[in-house]
Amino acid sequence: MRQRATVVAIVAGLAWAGACFAADTTTAPTTTQAASQPASQPASQPTTRPAKSLQELSEEWFELLKKGGNTMLFLALLSVTALTFALERLFRLRRGVIVPRGLSAAASRLWREGKYDEIIALARRRGSTLGRILEFIVRHRENPVADISMTAGDIAAVELRYHTRRCYPLAVVATLSPLLGLLGTVFGMIESFDVVAIAGALGDASQLAGGISKALITTAAGLAIAVPSLAAYHYFRERTNLFGDMLEKEVTDLVVEWLMAKEGTDAD
Repeated sequence: MRQRATVVAIVAGLAWAGACFAADTTTAPTTTQAASQPASQPASQPTTRPAKSLQELSEEWFELLKKGGNTMLFLALLSVTALTFALERLFRLRRGVIVPRGLSAAASRLWREGKYDEIIALARRRGSTLGRILEFIVRHRENPVADISMTAGDIAAVELRYHTRRCYPLAVVATLSPLLGLLGTVFGMIESFDVVAIAGALGDASQLAGGISKALITTAAGLAIAVPSLAAYHYFRERTNLFGDMLEKEVTDLVVEWLMAKEGTDAD
C-alpha cells in the first residue's frame, strides 16, 4: 500500500503543479496600491486573499492554456499520455502479476507429494510469470536441467522486457515536454520582438514584457509535466528490476530443489 500511495502521489504531481502554476501566474502584486498612498498615511496592513474556488482555478487554468498558444495543446496531449501510462503501470505492475506470494511454497508442497497436475492447475489459476515458468518446468521435468533452466530464464526475460517497455513512454514524455515548452517559448519570443519592431518608436517595454510572460508559460508547463513523468519512469523501472530479482531467486531455488536434487539422487 505504501508503494501504491507513492505512485499515486507522483501521478497527481502533474495536476497539482498545473493548479499551483495557474494560481501563481494569475496573482497580481499589490505593492502599487501601497506606493500610491500619501507619505503621511501609514501603510495599510496586508490583507489575506480569500481562497479561490475550484471553478475559479479551472477558469484561470483555461485562460493560461490559451495564453500559451498551440504549443499548450501538444503539452496537454503529452500530460494525458504520461498519466495514462502511469496509471496502467500502477495497476499492471504488481507482485501478483510477476511473482505472487506463496505460489512457490504451495508448488513445492505439491511437488513433494508428486501431484504434478495440481501444480499445473495452480500455476494457471494464479496466472503470473512465475506460474508460467512453473508450468513449463513441470511439463518438461524429464529434460536436462540445463535446458530447463535456460528456457525458464528466457520466459522470465521476455515478460520482464515487456514490463520495461511499458515504462518507456514516461521517459519519452519527460524528454519531449521541456523541449516542446522551450520551442513554444522561442516562438513566443519571436512574436514579441516582431510586435515591438512593428510598433517602432511608439512601442514601449510593456509590450515586450507581456509577450515574454506569455512565452514563458510553455516552458513552465513543460517542466511541470517532465518532473513527475521522469520520477514515475524511474520508480516503475526500479520496481520492475525488484520483481525481476525476486523472480530469479525463486525460480533458481525451485530448480535446485526439484531437479538438481533429483539428479543427485539418480546418480547415487
